[in-house]
Amino acid sequence: MKKIISILMCLVLACCIFAGCTKQEDLKSDIVLITNGGAVNDDGYNQSAWEGITAYAEENSMTCRYFQPVLEDGKITVENVEKYVSLSAENGAKFIILPGEEFAVSAYEVAAAYPEINFILIDAMPHSADDTTDRFVNNVMSVSFDSAQSGFLAGYISVMNGNTELGYFGEFASKTSANYGAGFVQGAVYAADSLGKPVTIDWAEYDSALLDYNFNFAIQACYEKVDDQSEDTFKVNVVDGLGTGTYTEGTNVTITANPAPEGKVFDKWEVKSDTDGVKDKKVNVSSKSDSSMNLIVEKCDCTITATYKDAEGAYNVDVMNADGDKIASTYNVGENGECEITAPVAAENKVFDHWETSSSAELENEQSAVTKVKNINENVKLIPVYKTSDVPTFNVTVVTGEGGDGESTGSGSYVKGDKVTVVSAPPKDGYMFSHWVNVDAYGNSTGIAMDNEYNYSATFEMVDRYASICDTMFNHGVTTVFNGGNAKAEAAFTSKWDFDYDLNVIAAGEKNKDAYTTVVNNYGEAIKDCLADFQGGSVSLASCATDGIYSTFVSKDEKIQAQYDEVYKALADGKIKLIQAQNGAGYDFCQYYEENKPSKCVTLNGWFLEGIQIG
Repeated sequence: MKKIISILMCLVLACCIFAGCTKQEDLKSDIVLITNGGAVNDDGYNQSAWEGITAYAEENSMTCRYFQPVLEDGKITVENVEKYVSLSAENGAKFIILPGEEFAVSAYEVAAAYPEINFILIDAMPHSADDTTDRFVNNVMSVSFDSAQSGFLAGYISVMNGNTELGYFGEFASKTSANYGAGFVQGAVYAADSLGKPVTIDWAEYDSALLDYNFNFAIQACYEKVDDQSEDTFKVNVVDGLGTGTYTEGTNVTITANPAPEGKVFDKWEVKSDTDGVKDKKVNVSSKSDSSMNLIVEKCDCTITATYKDAEGAYNVDVMNADGDKIASTYNVGENGECEITAPVAAENKVFDHWETSSSAELENEQSAVTKVKNINENVKLIPVYKTSDVPTFNVTVVTGEGGDGESTGSGSYVKGDKVTVVSAPPKDGYMFSHWVNVDAYGNSTGIAMDNEYNYSATFEMVDRYASICDTMFNHGVTTVFNGGNAKAEAAFTSKWDFDYDLNVIAAGEKNKDAYTTVVNNYGEAIKDCLADFQGGSVSLASCATDGIYSTFVSKDEKIQAQYDEVYKALADGKIKLIQAQNGAGYDFCQYYEENKPSKCVTLNGWFLEGIQIG
């Protein structure tokens, strides 16, 4: 019986230690992992770290546990980390593991206050909040991963599996990214030269000032001649509002009145049939009293006119331009009323920041470009304030195609996530609106999805346009793109999904289920090495020699797998020595390659090199 009880107690203790129990008596642990907010079964870095910790603890008769912090606005904060470090210190922790760049500032600001604890910071270097210069802290051991070797494996696998047109999607500001790319090229060279197979590689860094790439695009309103339509069409003429056009029977058209003139408010719609023998009541509108309503097109032409009336106690709500010297739009509102306002589109590289006003009227959200003004009891002047964008902006030009009469609206500078509305110009006589098309400077689709591309008024959400770089690569015949060390790495997958699922994306760092293969940073193995030989104030390099990197998939061909294993061992033994990128930018490596031409089989197209053109 005692033996059974003993076994049960051991099982309970194991559950508490490894699953993160919260009772005070269970917090005593030799090794503590603080996750980045994710779970330890995320099939990513947290899981890899936890598996390494538990394996080491078991082999060395040590105890361990983890904390999974609740994030603040999706981020790890120094205050949050310090709370768990303090709790770990009170309970005898000897080692604290911090996985990833999210902990770099915490390692710098918190670790020194706990000299009795050894901190292991994975895939990052300690630095202050306002300066990313690498710092060395006496009780912090950092781990970096050999990104050049990872890139080498990616390039080698690509070519050995039959790919001859490759792309590298990099980041100029990242030395890690540059070395992923340099390794990728050298791995491709190693494979191509051994096979005697010609290979080309397109190299582009999305944030390089040397990359003369046009991310802007146009959206065009397209029209068709009515004579070309097999179905009957009917004209809708909207006076003082939007919705004028020629439509087929049954079309649902949104009709919107123009803003009321000064001292007026919208009153009602006057509806008139323009077809002989069809009464006015056959014009099927959803409401005559709502300033925005729907029309179901019936078998008649019609005219729909917005009418206005004097407003008792009406006030003007003026939305100014950014300089505050001109009125961009005016709304007329009755006493104690409200209205929704929209800021003018931001200029290039700017984004809306907030509204300024001296009025006593209430703004529902002064930080939103689209918001409501409430409790209006005086004339209101609102000035939109813009700031330089912290994230990239992309220019969109809305144009009117042949058959349109006037200007289509919606042009502007937008950031990813912006909701954009485009409205086509009315069609000329003999034409009707057909659909919207969008295309960039290189003839590629732009990845935006409109809510209804066949409606004269449509909306879409602005996308991250960096996917267009990979679009261009795929469009030119590239079959495999490596996105190593890239803050915009997901853009490569966006492009793959836009083009063809058979195209390959190779990922780096963390496992990615959508990748052809991932060259993985093995957090677990790196942590075990640091626990076994902790050296504060130093950096440990995880590489093939330490099993610090590996590939999730190589090939179904056993011969290729065997060749890969030989190459991996050669990297581990130092028999294959790689050239590192200099100064943290791939441009230097591309220049080196251009000048030295180290391979007869591989052609490297650096898109930012003089004379190289795209499109």
